[in-house]
Amino acid sequence: MDNNIQSLFKNNMGIDRNIKLYWLTLLLINIGFGMIEADFNLYILSMNMSPDFLGVILSLTPFAQAFAAIPLGFLAEKIGSRKSFILVNLIVGFSYLLRVCSPDQNLILLGSFLVGTVQAGYFIIQMPFLNHYAGEHKNKEYAFSSISIYTARAIGNLVGGFLPAIIGSSYINEITTYRVILVSASLLIVLGTIPLYLLKKDKPKDTSKISLSPYLHGIDKNTIKFAGIEFFLGSGLGFLMFFMNVIFIFYYQSNLQAYGTMSAILIIPIVVLLIAGPFLAKKFISLKVIVISRILAAVFAFLTIISTNAYIGASAYIIFRSLIGLGTSLWLSFASSVATRRSRMATSAWLEITFQIGFAVAALAGGFLIARNAYPVLGIISAVSMLIAFFLTLLFFGKKYLFSQI
Repeated sequence: MDNNIQSLFKNNMGIDRNIKLYWLTLLLINIGFGMIEADFNLYILSMNMSPDFLGVILSLTPFAQAFAAIPLGFLAEKIGSRKSFILVNLIVGFSYLLRVCSPDQNLILLGSFLVGTVQAGYFIIQMPFLNHYAGEHKNKEYAFSSISIYTARAIGNLVGGFLPAIIGSSYINEITTYRVILVSASLLIVLGTIPLYLLKKDKPKDTSKISLSPYLHGIDKNTIKFAGIEFFLGSGLGFLMFFMNVIFIFYYQSNLQAYGTMSAILIIPIVVLLIAGPFLAKKFISLKVIVISRILAAVFAFLTIISTNAYIGASAYIIFRSLIGLGTSLWLSFASSVATRRSRMATSAWLEITFQIGFAVAALAGGFLIARNAYPVLGIISAVSMLIAFFLTLLFFGKKYLFSQI
């Protein structure tokens, strides 16, 4: 089997085999994540749990991710990317399963917390992993990684949007329907571990030189700057992304199928911009494309929630998410280039920490706002967060990198 897989991936497009296997895992697990994203909020609400409690559930995962990011980064440096990826994916898959296998609130909270303790590993390991195997083509690899994620999530969102209506019947109640779908999605995430076993076995070169210094007291100044910006990117995205399925049903007065369809359509502009990203960065300079994408994202975040018309809101949200995707792909590549070799894993960890703290704040505050039907405030806070990220990016990096390539 291993030889067949190697033959399938041999030198295709000049991209390293390990990156292609990683993309296959991204495809499988993100279909599962997309199904969960479409149905989990509604599963919780269908059990008559309050929006405030939903906010608590959603916030536990990013809060746990923030606290676990540094230990995970340190562990990844010690045991290598392959073992780290396998460990992370197995725990995430079984934790999602724990979260949806029972209506017990304690199990749901425990599952959400366990997901967060390791899910940060996907992001933290990605930057040094791609940087190692991509060589000088980092923009392309980051772009295609993002394309894999968004494509798979769109498929998962579409499946999650239509399956409840397809398998639901008078014999299966709403709660059971959602649970069957969410358990299946969790098992698909576990299945995504298989390609990771085929990654090249990597051994860290000299673990005796690995220390916590770049993460804590010896933290790089640029790492601090990246981390500060990432908080506002996390909150800007979280206030809308966490609750978009709820917004569709209760604010736009639409339905879950429309949400799934919108999520599927979303992949088209995202992929177009992600493919164009490396070319735009090369022609117009990476940081310039990043800051333009952020100020435009702020405008469309506001437009997403300014009207209760589903077509206007969905169109604005599609553009908002597409601009976020473009900016994020180039931002990660930019950060990996600016960070020193010694601080690269630490930079990746702190990007994840502050992004997830922003995400957690958005989940808690968003649940509070939804419980009080304050839907427009979600878009306003999202837009303000993106504007702050725009100004901080210019302040910290504009003078040196806005008019020159790295």
